[in-house]
Amino acid sequence: MTYPEETAALIWLSLAESLTARGRRLLLDRAGCAAQALRQFGRDDAQWTGEKACRELEDARTALPKVLSRMDALGIRAVSAGDEAFPDRLREIPDAPDLLYLRGQLPRRPMVAIVGSRRDTRYGREQTLRIARDLADAGVCVVSGLARGIDTAAHRGAVQAGGVTVGVLGCGLDSVYPKENTALTEEILRLGGGLISEYPLGAAPLPYHFPHRNRLISGLADAVLLIEATLRSGTQSTVNHALAQGKTVFALPGNVDAPGSELPLQLLKDGAEMCTCASDILTRLKLPAPEAPARPDTAPEPDDPILRALFREEKTFEELLEETRLPAQTLTARLGLLELEEKIDRLPGRSFGLSRPR
Repeated sequence: MTYPEETAALIWLSLAESLTARGRRLLLDRAGCAAQALRQFGRDDAQWTGEKACRELEDARTALPKVLSRMDALGIRAVSAGDEAFPDRLREIPDAPDLLYLRGQLPRRPMVAIVGSRRDTRYGREQTLRIARDLADAGVCVVSGLARGIDTAAHRGAVQAGGVTVGVLGCGLDSVYPKENTALTEEILRLGGGLISEYPLGAAPLPYHFPHRNRLISGLADAVLLIEATLRSGTQSTVNHALAQGKTVFALPGNVDAPGSELPLQLLKDGAEMCTCASDILTRLKLPAPEAPARPDTAPEPDDPILRALFREEKTFEELLEETRLPAQTLTARLGLLELEEKIDRLPGRSFGLSRPR
């Protein structure tokens, strides 16, 4: 793919990992634009960029043709803020990016970001899958960060509905982080969704990348839904960006004594909108809800005494002993068998619960 000179120069700048925001700004202010900065770049520019970044930019200038060729081979393209394909919403946010790497498509339709803890609970995962499926059924694009936990459930729920979802990565698009989501990303692309990143090929998933990328997750969305997170969770940065961008923030209520309920409950106290189903969000965005399939009011309880005991909530081994009245040895054997059959999950604290959706 042949890029405009300015876009190619922005790719060149992104390849210098040590180039700070200040150094970049000084370089561009001096040159007037990225294309001119590339044309006139020399060793004297180290006074603006620093020695290390200057060496990286020199190397990047030589490597740029190979980088562009590899992007073509991987189906990755770069879009600058001046390109028609660049998402309009991201032009308007504070600290707006001037270049994005894109694989797949960025659909022009209503978008809702779903975010939460990497350490998801069964409750959080199941609610995320349900809400993401229903949003996708209504034609909404689900946006998240492809991280473990709630992010993965959000993308998976949209995929299960055959819907469109977009993942915002904190690394280069030539790799997937975490690796176990590689198959999920292929499903996202197959169904017409996309992956985006500010980071060039080869960029590692460094810790400081993720808080910075979170402004893009909220920036793309019409509304942001927080599923579960502690007060000190990194997810707080996405919420902060959403509020600064003037986005509507929803929170899913949870058990008051659950660590993952800390941030959602605090947000609800502070005025966030409550979300218990996709219709809460669709109504607020003035979008039609899909017709719900007929289903019984209550699912039948299972016949197995252990599964019946776990039907409503997770329980410890001791609680199961008391409720099922099975001998300890029998209960241990039955739990092991149910776990092998993937009907239950073994949880921390010698607790058990019905298997989470995979």
